[in-house]
Amino acid sequence: MPASLTVSQGSAASQGKDPLLRFALICEIAVAFACLVLFTEGLLPRLFASEENPESGFLRLLWLPVYGLVGMGALWKLPQMFRAALRMPFLLFILLLACASVAWSINPEVTERRAVAIVATTLAGFYLAVRYDWRTLLRLLGAVWIFLAFISLGAGLAAPGFGIMDEVHVGAWRGLWWEKNAMGGHMARAAFLCAFLFLMDKPWRMVWGGGVLLCAALVILSTSKTALLGLMLGFGVLAGAAWMRRGPVTTISSIWLGVILVGAFATVMVVEPGLVFQLLGRDATLTGRTDIWAVLIDAIGQRPLFGYGYAAFWGAESQPAYMVRLATEWLVPTAHNGWLETALSIGLVGLAGFAICYLVMLWRSVLLAFRSWNGVFACGVALQFLLFSLSESIALQQNAIVWVTFVAVAVKVAIPQRAASREPKREQVSAVRGERLARMAARPAIVRIR
Repeated sequence: MPASLTVSQGSAASQGKDPLLRFALICEIAVAFACLVLFTEGLLPRLFASEENPESGFLRLLWLPVYGLVGMGALWKLPQMFRAALRMPFLLFILLLACASVAWSINPEVTERRAVAIVATTLAGFYLAVRYDWRTLLRLLGAVWIFLAFISLGAGLAAPGFGIMDEVHVGAWRGLWWEKNAMGGHMARAAFLCAFLFLMDKPWRMVWGGGVLLCAALVILSTSKTALLGLMLGFGVLAGAAWMRRGPVTTISSIWLGVILVGAFATVMVVEPGLVFQLLGRDATLTGRTDIWAVLIDAIGQRPLFGYGYAAFWGAESQPAYMVRLATEWLVPTAHNGWLETALSIGLVGLAGFAICYLVMLWRSVLLAFRSWNGVFACGVALQFLLFSLSESIALQQNAIVWVTFVAVAVKVAIPQRAASREPKREQVSAVRGERLARMAARPAIVRIR
């Protein structure tokens, strides 16, 4: 197992010998687990809200203690959070722009409320990155997704009216979410995470292997073509990384092969896109998405620089949203594209900031991948994020685990590896010294008689 996926033995030993500290850590992990389950937006919106209005008064109140816990964690780890933030200037820029957009928003009340939510959501990602090492963070996320996968499986088997769609896309599994694409996307990302842990985390290999099979099965049951493509992409990243580590010649040739394949795919998309969509089982409009995008590009052109205000465009009384729905002849809920959604919220200026933030994160992930398998995982997260952002509004989304995970991984790869490992080493040295002192104190005194 790579050293980056292990914790210091001294730290683990010291925690294990202090029952109070161990209990506190268990409670902390349990709270983090519960908060991450809420960030998945599964089950509770189905019970206490509607698909047309996913927010309700109860859910807003439910998020308040989560934001409070995130704020407490941020204050606790303030120095580490500040140092990490300095390495994420473009992420801070788009956050500040989202908050400042209250000044020009078409719905200032909604923008103000959701700006607080996106700041708290982003801080949650920062906290996870600076608080936990790679192994603990990925184990925590893996446990969350296996838990939700089991509940989704149970919902489909025990309550098919709840867990399986019966109107549009009849027979497609949706689990705890509103529609099949949401569950399929989550399970595709979860299967990639479990597959990575299956390779790296030997003590829990059986658990992660079962998670891979369960999550992959739910992807297939969702019938989501994008989710299936995301699943294949995640597995392909792991297989490609394993192949490239056979030697420098293999690495260079694989990189060139990847460049050729990407170029060929781009060429086919430009010359004959219908062929690709036909292979995916879709028409050239991506089930009507391109019609929405064409209208939204015109809407962006009306307020190009700073947009309509963060999360304000799709309000029930929004005149621009009404015009989009009138032109497309259906109640469009989102842009179905993370990049267009960002441009609607904070304009092309914000979109440029997010694009740079993404490219920096991807570049850092690639550099780390040459030294550590953690970088391979980060590359997979970045590529899956890009894929799903082309058809789903997952970028800069409040109260969403996809954004929490993206921020956490982006911060992780931004933190220098030496700095990240310095604290565990200090804990290990302190623990070793403590054990030596304890052994010395336990030894009987030797009195020499002269």
